[in-house]
Amino acid sequence: MYDPQTILSAIDQHGVPILTGFGLAMVLQNIAMVTAVVMTHREGWISIPLPCTYLWFAHDLGVVVRFDTWFHTYDHWFLKLFWVGLLTAFLLELVFLYQAAAVGRREYLPNGRTATWTALLAGGAIAVVVLWEYLKQMWGDPLYQAAPAVTLFALPVAATALILRRRSAVAQHALIYGCFAGMVVLWWSITATFYGPFFVSWQYLTAGGVAFVMLVGVTVLVARLRRGTTSLGPAGISEHPASKIDAMTARGAMPARFPV
Repeated sequence: MYDPQTILSAIDQHGVPILTGFGLAMVLQNIAMVTAVVMTHREGWISIPLPCTYLWFAHDLGVVVRFDTWFHTYDHWFLKLFWVGLLTAFLLELVFLYQAAAVGRREYLPNGRTATWTALLAGGAIAVVVLWEYLKQMWGDPLYQAAPAVTLFALPVAATALILRRRSAVAQHALIYGCFAGMVVLWWSITATFYGPFFVSWQYLTAGGVAFVMLVGVTVLVARLRRGTTSLGPAGISEHPASKIDAMTARGAMPARFPV
């Protein structure tokens, strides 16, 4: 896919713009992820779609556990900072999984036991980690610089499916998807400008363009649903119109409670 040394040399030669661009991307990522945590806690429904949580968890776990690779094998300042940035994301993904265990059962396994749901949730995470490690080995992305494209592309696809299935933007916020749209612009701009031939291929650039358009579309959809200017019909999670985002306050509904 690419020569790691070519990318590291490019980073050394253009450290300021690369660090600035990726730094801003990490800020946007953290804003989006913290917002998702807040929305799940506030409204009692999973915010980031589970497939994305699984995918992000597998990706970031792969970076975090390879501490020795970044700090000793390559021993490069950028990869050390990259590890710190992904560690932050990994910790937030653990919060996502904790929240999913706390509030997800009534949506995905309403007649099942909490222990069963938690086991299924953990099993899904493990399965995706195994698959991701295989795919990473097959792709050949030693510095984890191409894989983020997959994680960003998957979000609007999974989010659209979740919103349409629920027919509601409950636990969603336009800020989440707006931040990730901005992150796409930053990530693709930096990698395409400095990283070499693979990152200017039509496939890579097209994926970035499509991801951006989809994320902007989801941002607009969520904003309109939250304001009540768009409706998807009767909500799939309550008897109220989807645009009201009030499944948690519907008559007879009880808010999800997080375990202490």
